[in-house]
Order: sequence, then structure tokens, then C-alpha cells
Amino acid sequence: MKRTVVMTILILLVAGVWFWPRHEVGLRVIVMAAHSGSMGGRDAAMVETLRRTLNRVTESNVVVEVVDSLLSRDDMQMRFDEILAKGPVAAVLGCGDSACVRQVLPVLEQSDLVLLYPGSSEGLFKSRHVIHLGVVANQYLFPAVSWVRQNLGGRIQFLGTESARSAMLLRLISRQLLVTRDAQIVASDFMSNIEQLPSIIDKINFFEADVLVMDACEWMFDRQFNRELSKTGVKIFSLCVDQSPPSGVDMYFISHYFENPHNHEIHRLKADLRDDLDGLTILSELSATWLGEAFNRGRTLDNRSLLEFVLGRNALTAGGAITVDHAFQGTWHTLYIAQVRNNEQQLLWISNTAIRPVMFPGLEAPSDWLHNLTIYWRNAGGLWRATSVGKH
Repeated sequence: MKRTVVMTILILLVAGVWFWPRHEVGLRVIVMAAHSGSMGGRDAAMVETLRRTLNRVTESNVVVEVVDSLLSRDDMQMRFDEILAKGPVAAVLGCGDSACVRQVLPVLEQSDLVLLYPGSSEGLFKSRHVIHLGVVANQYLFPAVSWVRQNLGGRIQFLGTESARSAMLLRLISRQLLVTRDAQIVASDFMSNIEQLPSIIDKINFFEADVLVMDACEWMFDRQFNRELSKTGVKIFSLCVDQSPPSGVDMYFISHYFENPHNHEIHRLKADLRDDLDGLTILSELSATWLGEAFNRGRTLDNRSLLEFVLGRNALTAGGAITVDHAFQGTWHTLYIAQVRNNEQQLLWISNTAIRPVMFPGLEAPSDWLHNLTIYWRNAGGLWRATSVGKH
């Protein structure tokens, strides 16, 4: 009798262990995002997009560790070490701008992790630890400045922020793109606080610029900034390719995203994310989708398998068809120039073919990128589409 009871207990214990719910380790991801500052709201929306997409795509538990991109490099390395001590991490997602990438890149190399970067950049980072899904300067700056010269005028005032990106863009525009007599930079400013705005407006009125070319992306949604600029009557052209212009503000812009009502991906994303779309959102969603699909395929991920899955890959996104360049780890993009007026967008120009990404254009000879883009612009790749040209 005793023996029977003991055997019964053992059987029940074994059965309990076998059928007890086991929590699968699943996919572990680090997400880089600013927790505060002017870009805190932008990055919070990006994190939410990444979470929703990972939970939708993956077939197992997802653990997302968010790291503040504003941490010092030493503190960031300590945070990475703490996360890696808990278990392996498949990849790093996020970073809303190139300043974040520059900050985290040494940590990525030290931790041997790959970042799927959805934002834009002044150039490609020469590292096997970063895959650029967004656009880089050579893809959008030359078409933008060429279009501005042809349609808005040659007297250009540049407005950026205290960032390496804005400094690089101004240098490219002034030293390599405006080398003819019919165009010039009449003034330039790097805005770090709202107190500088009256001085900037005085320059707009004094120099009578034809157009204000703006890379002050941190200020695009500031009401006072937009209200005071609109009073000047100057035409505004935005280089903030990752952000859609705010409602109620008239401006021109270039981006790899335009709200084409015939693109079914736009309708799907809006239904899934229940939010307005912009370039950063659609590529954040794509980065999480690809990471989830790669994990579903192999159940485990290392750098080599992730790179093999992503490099050379094609996709139809809400911004159109893209291709990840296998050699440069950048992405071929279609570019759009449009105008927002009375809360309605009008498409003015579209590249006939996707434009190839290159390394830092400012550190290379003009023949390495400007010459090729000039050929692109003057030949088939840069022709105007008759149905896309608007009158000014």
C-alpha cells in the first residue's frame, strides 16, 4: 500500500513538472530612445511603434529593454552590460537621429551588437554594427537644393541646430552644391533656444532670402517658432526627412514618405498603429518586422544571421519600394518633394528610380557622389514626372 502511494506521488510530481506552464525565453531587444528633451515625445512614439510591431510579428515572448540615448557613453556601456548579464540580446533597435547613433556606436562595437537604424543621417557610418534603413544626405540633399534653385529662388537662408548633422548639411550646400553664380547662402544660423528667434527673423527680413532651408527639426512642432516664422512670409523648405510637417503650417518638404492613397501599406499601418505616419515611424515598424521575422525563422539570432537576413532585402513600405544595399549597409530610397498648404499635401516631384546611399559625402571628393548624382539628375533618373509637377 505504502509503495503504491509513493509511486502515485512520484507520477504526479513528474506529470506536474511536465505540464507546468513554461515561460519561453523569447526575443530580447534593446531599444535606444531619448527619455527627455525636445525629442522625447518623438522617441516615445517610436518606442511604442516598436513594441506593438514586435508583439504582433514574433511568435514568442518579447522582452524590450529601453536605454536612454542621452546617457553618457560610460553610463550607456554600464547599462548594456547589465542587460547582457541577464541573457543574450538579438539586436538593438531605435535611435531617432544620427546623434544617438554616434553616441551608441562604440558601445555597439564593444558589446558586439547590431543596430537597425530607422532614421536619417548626414552619411553612412562605416561600421558592420549599423544597418541604415533611413535616408542619408547624398540621397535627399542634392535633389532638394536643385529643386529649390529651380523653383523657389537662389537666395537661400539656412537654419539648423547645434548638431553635427546641421553643420555637415550647411557645408555640403555651401561648398559643393551652390558653386554657381545663380545661388548663394545669404545667411545661416544654428538655433539652440527660442531666444534666438527674433535675431533669425531680423536676418530673414534684412537679407530678403527667397527661401528658408530648414534643418531645425527639433523646433518644427513648436507653436511660437511656427507662428513667428509664418509672419515673415518667407517660403520654407524642410530638410527634416523623418518628420511630416505639422498641421496648419505651410511649407515645402522632401522625404522618403508621401501619403499616397493608393499605397495599401499606408492603410495597413494606420490601422495597426492608430497614429499618423512619418518616415521614422514606417522604418521603425519595418526594422521591428524584419527582426521578428528573422527570429521566427531561426529562433536564435547572432550578428551574422541577422545581417544575412537583412542585407540585400527588398520591401514595399508605406514610403514605397526600398532595397538594403548589401555592400554599404544603407538603403536605396525613392524621394518625394511636396508642399503642405491649408493642411493639404501636393506632390511636386518624385525620383523616377531609387537613389543609392553612399558614405559621408562631405569627406569624399565631389566626383565620388556629386558627379554621379548630377548625371542622375540630368538623365532619366532625375526627370520630372509630368503628373507630379505643380505650379508656383
